[in-house]
Amino acid sequence: MSKRREVEVEEEVPEEITVVEVSVTPPAAAPPPAAPSSPVLARLLRMADAYRRSGAPHQAMEMYFELVEEHGETPEGILSRERLMAICEQYEQEGKMRQARSLYERLL
Repeated sequence: MSKRREVEVEEEVPEEITVVEVSVTPPAAAPPPAAPSSPVLARLLRMADAYRRSGAPHQAMEMYFELVEEHGETPEGILSRERLMAICEQYEQEGKMRQARSLYERLL
């Protein structure tokens, strides 16, 4: 014989759940302000250009590298990097691959 019991069960009805997706987009990073030019840096760049024109490329390259390494974010530093890249390209065209590679590696 089995006894039967009645049990009242209250069912809880969950409230409606609303899913909200949130995406956060970080603000776009502003480029760092370009470092200001100076008359001294401009003069050094002109001197390096004069060395290059007069047939003293090694002196010119050393001045360009100094401007790149010490003042890379200034207009003169940026122009010096471009001048060095042009020298690398010239070395490649002349078949001077070791010199070009050496300069490229130093620019890295």
